[in-house]
Amino acid sequence: MNNTLARRARIMLSEGQAVVVKFHKKDGTETTRSITRNLTMIPKDKHPKFVRAENPHFITGFDIDKADWIRFHEDEILAVL
Repeated sequence: MNNTLARRARIMLSEGQAVVVKFHKKDGTETTRSITRNLTMIPKDKHPKFVRAENPHFITGFDIDKADWIRFHEDEILAVL
């Protein structure tokens, strides 16, 4: 588990930044995604409809390239670029 990388990603997301994160997907392959939570960078039709409680060990962000929300476990983070 790399809490430092997860903490860094969470801080950057909370500041409204776009964050490039490299992580292991569920199938074990590596991927690199640009994510954000900044609503000015997210199309209005993709804005969250409501806020729900989130597992503190997962990171949720809007994938800028896929134009959809993604979620991954903090233990899967390989790098925050």
